[in-house]
Amino acid sequence: QLHTFLDFFQNYIGSRTTYYVVHNIILPLTEPYKLSYAEVAGPSQSQSRWFVSHYWGTPLAHLVASVERHAQDFPEKHPYWICTFSNNQWAVSEELGETYHESSFYQALRSCGTLGTVMVFDEEAMPLTR
Repeated sequence: QLHTFLDFFQNYIGSRTTYYVVHNIILPLTEPYKLSYAEVAGPSQSQSRWFVSHYWGTPLAHLVASVERHAQDFPEKHPYWICTFSNNQWAVSEELGETYHESSFYQALRSCGTLGTVMVFDEEAMPLTR
């Protein structure tokens, strides 16, 4: 679904960042429902198996290419949990919870089906600065 999203919106996204995508594509698409993009687009066929950590200031095309490269190493296709798409951008405070145990990030990382974390780096290793 990630590659399909990028292909469909490529003319709008170009080399823009995840910040742009969230504010100009994901939020307008999900506004009538006030749900996450993943909920609006439809459930994947199984539980997410890989947690993706990335920096929103990186171009979305880089994120997609990195996830696709990671997926090539595995014969079976497994869904990826990416906050941009999995979190309800209309209810970020609820997604974060009051404690880290309540956060969607923690829950995705600690899910019994999660195989591991994919960290998407840019040239400045920005995911490590947060």
